[in-house]
Amino acid sequence: MTATTEVRRGSRKTHARNTRKTHARKTHKSRRLRGLRRRRKALAFTVILLVLALLAASLWSVYFSTALVTKQVDVVGTHNLTRSQVSLAAQVPLGVPLARQDLDAIAERTTTLLAVESATVTRHWPRTIRLTVVERRPVLAVRQSTGYVIVDKYGVGYQTQPTLPPGVVLTEVSSGDVPLLTDVAIVATALPKKLHGKVDRISATNRDSIALVLTSGRMVTWGSSSDSALKAQVVTALLKREPKSSIDVSSPHNPAVR
Repeated sequence: MTATTEVRRGSRKTHARNTRKTHARKTHKSRRLRGLRRRRKALAFTVILLVLALLAASLWSVYFSTALVTKQVDVVGTHNLTRSQVSLAAQVPLGVPLARQDLDAIAERTTTLLAVESATVTRHWPRTIRLTVVERRPVLAVRQSTGYVIVDKYGVGYQTQPTLPPGVVLTEVSSGDVPLLTDVAIVATALPKKLHGKVDRISATNRDSIALVLTSGRMVTWGSSSDSALKAQVVTALLKREPKSSIDVSSPHNPAVR
């Protein structure tokens, strides 16, 4: 009995030592994992701080630093206007960081020039604003006491010249009637070169009563501006028959010659 009791006591001691060792290993491993996680979190936090610092530095250099301020304005696309005229209208503030320039506002100021049809404003790093303008092209002219008001394809009168420019058609329409001038401009731009050269003037009292007066004295009743390309073809063909006084192409599929 005594021997058996001693053996059991020895086994319990061994088991206890093994349990303590296992627990110690687990505790050490757990501490090591916790330490590894802490180091990883610290590294991630450091990386985030560095990224935020770089981002802040970049934003500051772009939006507030004097290194990227506007120092130059380029103007592209002028024909009749001068670059100085466009720059003066655009009023681009120099010394302002390029990123803080209000491009829409600059474009809007540029189009206050009547001769400018459209304007596009872009940044060109590190220090340039570029203005690209499209000037209005002359299509019609309205005679007035001070000269000729030049009108573009949108019916906008944008400048006055003392004489009728070459290639521009005279029209007997009020310079303030933009819708009617727009329709007349559609007719004028649809005329082929040969027919265009034979037109003395275009008259219209409303959008459905457009008419061409040719240099020969013949009258062409055009009607509305619809089907202008077809009407121009029909008129060109009928003029070869040398009509006495007039042509009516208001209905181009059923023209009339008198």
